[in-house]
Amino acid sequence: MKKMVLLVLILLLTGFVFGQEPIRFRGAYIGESLSDFVDCSSGKAKALKDGYKSHGKLCEKGMGSISRLKNRAILGVKEEGEVFGFNESKLIAIQIFVANEDWDQVRDDLTGKLGMPVKDIPQVYQNLFGARWEYGQGFWQSGEVLAFAHVKVAELGGRAINQPFTNNPETEGIEITITNLEVARHLRLLGPSRNTLD
Repeated sequence: MKKMVLLVLILLLTGFVFGQEPIRFRGAYIGESLSDFVDCSSGKAKALKDGYKSHGKLCEKGMGSISRLKNRAILGVKEEGEVFGFNESKLIAIQIFVANEDWDQVRDDLTGKLGMPVKDIPQVYQNLFGARWEYGQGFWQSGEVLAFAHVKVAELGGRAINQPFTNNPETEGIEITITNLEVARHLRLLGPSRNTLD
């Protein structure tokens, strides 16, 4: 009897009996079922959330996305909203677009959900006269959940587009991508999984 009580206590403490609550972003979590987002009863994907549009072959192959995006044009175009990406009828990626450049707030929010960033190295831009600008970017991991966030700098041909009056690089808000280890490895976001010398 004591062994059974001890086993139940260990399972409760490690989260196996009740399971851990998934980490949610904009009300969704990686691995969530497509049926929580779209209705396929008519054969055509109908988004269950108001204001969302479906894209791809969600009902036929379980692949595609639903999104709610809008552009703000205040001294430059900034995107706002989210995109939920699906494969095999499971949510595999969440992209969130924040229309401001409050990097500290986004960094604090991600740190609150996923812990301290694994990498937190700013993007650096420099003009021909030596002026430098640094914009935040970071990479977080908690278990199987990964997040990459950065201030989106408008670029053309690999060079930052400068604002007309200040000559500072034009920014388009903050982009956050959330996925899992399996998808990140498949997309080679993590680099090679083995040491090249092995």
